[in-house]
Amino acid sequence: MSHPRDWKPVHFANVGTDEAFIREMLELITILEGSLILGEQREKAKGAILTIMNDGLIPAFMELRTIRAPETASLPIADRLQPYEDFARKLWKAYKDLTQRTAEIMGFDIGFLYQKDTKFEEGLKQLRADWPALQPGIEDFLRQTRVEWQNDFSKFRNGFVEHQEGERMDFKKFYDNAVVEKLFESVWGTIVDLLVISMSLKLPPRTHIVVNDPNVHGPWPNRFRWVIEGLG
Repeated sequence: MSHPRDWKPVHFANVGTDEAFIREMLELITILEGSLILGEQREKAKGAILTIMNDGLIPAFMELRTIRAPETASLPIADRLQPYEDFARKLWKAYKDLTQRTAEIMGFDIGFLYQKDTKFEEGLKQLRADWPALQPGIEDFLRQTRVEWQNDFSKFRNGFVEHQEGERMDFKKFYDNAVVEKLFESVWGTIVDLLVISMSLKLPPRTHIVVNDPNVHGPWPNRFRWVIEGLG
């Protein structure tokens, strides 16, 4: 088998940095390279982040493009519904399987995020015990994520789409264009937040990652900014 460096370049997808999720996933690489995740671990983490983007988010986005297309609305019902279910499969893969794997590579166990309430709360408590420097409010953020979209999304993808549990009408919102647009934004945004929060625990001393406020700092090409204590 040939080495990846010898593979012939091919066109992967018509998706570029004009899409916010692409910009922010690539920004994660910049943050990673400023962290104390080093050597082989860094290279594996970099590959895992790119896998979330290339094997999870971009395929889900391509399904979203199909859903957006005017001609989709005129297809037979079975054909019209299929992109919504394929979208759910691919987006959940990005959020659970690929993001969990990336966090594990960086040294964090976030498997509890995808479990039932009791295990989730136990895991949340353990995360705080293992990482006391974890920023305040992360517990509320993760609980809110579950309530706002994760639990319902999990029931749709894992219950109905994969195992035909329940009736399609029980999940009719997941066949609504406005809902899936918002879901895509929520999921990729949460993936970015989870990984930034994780990497922020492995930064050089007196170094922090903060969300850029254009009202304070003016135009900035990225969502996040480095802050080093003692430097203006």
